[in-house]
Amino acid sequence: MDKKMVMAGAVAIFAIGMIIGNYAIQSFNKPPEPSAETKSLVGTSVPDFSLLALDGVRENNKQWLGKVQVINFWATWCGPCKDEIPVLIELQNEYGGQGLQVIGISIDSKKEEVIDYAKEMGINYVLLNDRDAMDVGYMLGNDAGIIPYTLIIDRSGKIAHMKYGRADRADLEPTIKQLL
Repeated sequence: MDKKMVMAGAVAIFAIGMIIGNYAIQSFNKPPEPSAETKSLVGTSVPDFSLLALDGVRENNKQWLGKVQVINFWATWCGPCKDEIPVLIELQNEYGGQGLQVIGISIDSKKEEVIDYAKEMGINYVLLNDRDAMDVGYMLGNDAGIIPYTLIIDRSGKIAHMKYGRADRADLEPTIKQLL
């Protein structure tokens, strides 16, 4: 009887440990919520910025005024970033003709790696790769320095939506449709 109780206790402790461990893993994998200061940026105009494109041309964000913009900060080594690239490709394909422009801003330090990765992934949207990318991210509300970090900008250049962590279609498409 004592061996059975010990065994049952061990199994119970193991099960409880599994539940607590799973909860901890899920909690650590979940990005934090944007701060109140970051959330207060929704509805404000995006400040002027320019970054280098993969072809070496300096691109200014004001050139996309009049379009709904999905600005996505990412890196080639970021797993959640890789997961959301197919969604961004699909959104660009489906809504580009209606005035959507997806803009991927890579924080990678080696432009050649970004070029190779973009070809491998079949990226069909604007890609910028510049040493100032993280500074632009902070300026646009990424106070936690998290990637991926995604914003949706309305046609007038105001922030309409922001998301820390991996964005899926359900996170982005309703706002995009509303703004188009």
